[in-house]
Amino acid sequence: MHIILTGATGAVGAPILQHCLASPKITRVSVLSRRMFTIPPSDLDGVDTTKARVIVHEDYTSYPDTLLEELKGAEGCIWAQGTSQNEVSETEYIRVTHDSPVAAAKAFAGISGTDHFNFVHISGQGVDSNATLYTRIKGRAEKSLLELSGTPPHTSLRVFNVRPGYLSHYGIAPVLRVVAPGIVTPAAALSKVCVDLVTGVGKPLEGEHIAAGGRTVLGEGIKKLAALR
Repeated sequence: MHIILTGATGAVGAPILQHCLASPKITRVSVLSRRMFTIPPSDLDGVDTTKARVIVHEDYTSYPDTLLEELKGAEGCIWAQGTSQNEVSETEYIRVTHDSPVAAAKAFAGISGTDHFNFVHISGQGVDSNATLYTRIKGRAEKSLLELSGTPPHTSLRVFNVRPGYLSHYGIAPVLRVVAPGIVTPAAALSKVCVDLVTGVGKPLEGEHIAAGGRTVLGEGIKKLAALR
């Protein structure tokens, strides 16, 4: 299976990339990146870096026909690209966090040549609240993507929003695992679930800690799904 990945050089996307390259379900990874980079080595068994191709693309709100032709045949995307609300203006944060994944989902929906295209969007905990710019815009992105999912002219699009907490490889995570384990998400668990979702058939999920009609995976749901699959 051919998939698309964004954010592959970030703290969230880097371990996801390694899991993609180790998965026998995935035969090709088109890595969209603003800059060229070398795929790093990994301790994971079975990693095949030859499956990855880095495609430099600077504007994630625009997908010209030449790029879509390169991506043709992909059946899913893991959207791990993002930025900190403290490092950019509000306008730029909205562009990166909302406008970019929505534009990508619209553009990618028709390239698979099958009846489904799985779009796995990495969101975050707490987005049901409107307390901060982060929660407002993350929540808006989730809503916009779900409104696209399976609707004309994007009938093949199958959206999943995944809400991790602090990843376990972050410096603060070891402390949080002790005092507040519910808000910590193991990076390996997140990576495994994202790979399972992007390579699946796109049907809604069932079970505890699953929301939005089976389309949103909450923090504890990530751990449970990782343990089950």
